[in-house]
Amino acid sequence: DLGGNEKFYFENEAVCMIFNAGELTLVEYGNSEILSVVRTELLNPHLVSVRLNERQTADAEDNKKMAYLVDLKTVCVVDLVFNRQLAMISHTAKVDWLELNETSGKLLFRDKQLKLHLYDLTSHKMTTILSYCSYVQWVPQSDVVVAQSRNTLCVWYNIEMPQQVTTFPLKGDVVDLQRHDGKTE
Repeated sequence: DLGGNEKFYFENEAVCMIFNAGELTLVEYGNSEILSVVRTELLNPHLVSVRLNERQTADAEDNKKMAYLVDLKTVCVVDLVFNRQLAMISHTAKVDWLELNETSGKLLFRDKQLKLHLYDLTSHKMTTILSYCSYVQWVPQSDVVVAQSRNTLCVWYNIEMPQQVTTFPLKGDVVDLQRHDGKTE
């Protein structure tokens, strides 16, 4: 008995998120078993990133990971297959956005000071890659990052080298990123 206070979110393509009494429960679509339950103070589906077997090769093992906020300044990344913590990232400022890349090897997160950070889950290294970040997104089906800082569009074609960024002057604000037929707009 959950008490009737559950909030269900179906926006994620892979899982249903259920928030109730400080807990987040994940249920993978097509599977009636609970995938994971974690404690979190924040009941916001936009501060949770779940990646389930995206962009995998045929011989790859299950790759199911989640990044979420434990509290306003702490990001936790967990392996949902082995039910273990991969990283606990304590930050100095409140985090207002986060997202794993499709292969779950990298985490982008932005803080309330509008600084964009990249965390490598293999090396456990964090790098601040942009200040005044008003928009950021991973390009679908790639490890390319697109972000906006004031009147500049920033593109990281090789996120393994975060210091190598390509910039373009920009008027206005980026509001969305779409990829169709191998083309990104």
